[in-house]
Amino acid sequence: MSTTFTLPISGMTCASCVGRVEKSLARVPGVESVAVNLATEAATVTGGDALSGSLLAQAVGSAGYAVPQDDLLLDIHGMTCASCVGRVEKALMAVPGVASAEVNLATERASVHAYNGAVSPAMLVAAVTRAGYAAAPHAHAQADADLAASAAARAWRERAPVVASALLSLPLVLPMAGELAGQHWMLPAWVQWLLATPVQFWFGARFYRAGWGALKAGTGNMDLLVALGTSAAYGLSIYLWLTDTSGMPHLYFESAAVVITLVLLGKFLEARAKRQTTE
Repeated sequence: MSTTFTLPISGMTCASCVGRVEKSLARVPGVESVAVNLATEAATVTGGDALSGSLLAQAVGSAGYAVPQDDLLLDIHGMTCASCVGRVEKALMAVPGVASAEVNLATERASVHAYNGAVSPAMLVAAVTRAGYAAAPHAHAQADADLAASAAARAWRERAPVVASALLSLPLVLPMAGELAGQHWMLPAWVQWLLATPVQFWFGARFYRAGWGALKAGTGNMDLLVALGTSAAYGLSIYLWLTDTSGMPHLYFESAAVVITLVLLGKFLEARAKRQTTE
């Protein structure tokens, strides 16, 4: 009997990323077929009964990408012994999209790790009910889930880094516009550094993390290119600033900041377009 898993995958940017993920998943023992879709950022994997989601997630990680997961908590009622715990865990693990499940008899609570968006609390409750026990979403976890699901809150979390990065980059770009009008508004080097540094290492941290993951997997991706290119511009600016004797070095802090801001904007617009398509 074959089992089919659908895994969300984050970090893919091009067709070569798709190929690396497919190749890594195909090497997992028991896998019969693999199909990775860049547009939906998901992989469909078919294999034998012994195939597990955790093995597939590890394979995706070894390729330099990630399988996002949700953490869900359930209150379980009716368990009396260790065998009850085993039955509940088995029922939860049988839900498609569940990566792992741990049940605690003392606290009467189940902790479930599921692939992002693949499993709802209602699906888990139904599985536990079929196993002969009662379950409900943990009260605090449900409140947190409702807050996280708020469209306004989600939109702000996605938009805030783009807005903040743009506000920090704008003063670096304005002097360039001034030059076109014959005005010399060049900011002091220390001010340029102060504006560019949080953009480079705070808002741009995601590119370093993803790029490092690609390097560990022996591959490359767009995030790695962004990290290398902006780091070169930022590092050269530091060098020119520290070694200049003219008092007005030509720096490239604005190049690094603007590139990061534009890529963040592109990713934000892409994510919003995908969400609107699915909704």
